[in-house]
Amino acid sequence: MLLALAAMWLGAVQGIKYSQAQIVLSRVLPAGEAVTLVGEVATEPSLRRGTYRFVFRAESTTWSNTTLRTPVQVWVSLPQSAVQNLYCGERLRLYGRLRAPEAGTRAASASFVQYLRRQGIVRTMQPLRVQRLPESGWRVHLSQLRQALLSNLRAHLPTREGHIAAAIVLNDRTGLDADLREGFRRTGTIHILSPSGTHVSMLALATWVLSRWLKVSRRASAVLVIAVIWGFVGVASGGEPSVRAGVMGTLVAGAIALQRELDMPTSLGVAAFLLVCWDVGTLRDPGFQFSFTLVAAIVASSEWLKHLVSGTGSSTQRLPREILAAFCLSMVCAIASAPLTALYYGQMSLVAPIANLLIVVPVQVVTCGGLLLALTPPLPEFVGTPVTISVWLVERLVRLLAEIPYASVPAPPPSHVFIGAFYAVFFSIMLALSARASRRRDALTW
Repeated sequence: MLLALAAMWLGAVQGIKYSQAQIVLSRVLPAGEAVTLVGEVATEPSLRRGTYRFVFRAESTTWSNTTLRTPVQVWVSLPQSAVQNLYCGERLRLYGRLRAPEAGTRAASASFVQYLRRQGIVRTMQPLRVQRLPESGWRVHLSQLRQALLSNLRAHLPTREGHIAAAIVLNDRTGLDADLREGFRRTGTIHILSPSGTHVSMLALATWVLSRWLKVSRRASAVLVIAVIWGFVGVASGGEPSVRAGVMGTLVAGAIALQRELDMPTSLGVAAFLLVCWDVGTLRDPGFQFSFTLVAAIVASSEWLKHLVSGTGSSTQRLPREILAAFCLSMVCAIASAPLTALYYGQMSLVAPIANLLIVVPVQVVTCGGLLLALTPPLPEFVGTPVTISVWLVERLVRLLAEIPYASVPAPPPSHVFIGAFYAVFFSIMLALSARASRRRDALTW
């Protein structure tokens, strides 16, 4: 708890300084003037319609007779004809004109500008010339490996299913059509297209179960889980969400490897503290807020959900209780994320609890099976059949649920005061229910 409070304090204080620095940069950097940027490709380039799009972290910005050495993040749109096979981590020298992000008449462009501002990106660029620099970092090798895995995964699956599997497993959304993207948003399942806690927990669970089934010791199994987690984080191009999930998963598996008592609230506080120390602006990131709010909600409600599963009754009633507990967990996550969804996306999905519950099993198959396919050489077509069927099932469920008239409803952005009051009441209720369930369990034990 103390570490969590320290993380909030540190993040708030440093976040204010971070925001002030971004305001200063937005005023100092030229707009519409020719500049030279030297730095590296900070995110995995997305290739759409012959254009690479990525975040460029400039170490130096030169214009007229001025050189700025302060790190600057710029959103870059670079024609594929200007550079072939671009990878994350490559160092470039870009020549062009910086422009301030501007919202157009479409709602999508306005939301994209808001996204750039939340990421601390104050300028965009369409370079006139580009020059590759020789001193690229190790991240290039991971990016090259990711591209090889994507090609291998698509080679195992039919075209349509291959594009969807690539989006779920390795965060490559270039092959998804606009209707399917909107379907994921309307059903509140868009998070499965961004490698994060969902994917990491699925892989960790599958690795743990398989290693224990093979009679591997608990300590060795935990070490193997950590290795799988960071291998996935390295190639998944999830950015900060996957790193956050990796840190949290490492703390949980590390406690088992070191034969320590597993304490989820402490692990959550340590993860938050480490991530805020790593990036002082992380508290402003919606992904950070979603991730830790949902994990905190799960931790706060865990006791009464356990009591719901293991309550009194015959063994034949266990399966219905487990289904009810799974639905309640999905409802808890949907309610916990509702204020943030309204704040950042202006909508709330009413079918999210059901949608997430229905797709959890096929997504597990796609995530684990898809990674195995991506790591293997070409195999007979029937080997990829379970993944193909699971991808088809996810797509059909998302499209059908998205067609419900009130699957998603518009929601006005709530004030920060309302959000604070909501979470104070929400977590008070969850903790009270868990405390009550804990007392009942102790009474039954005695």
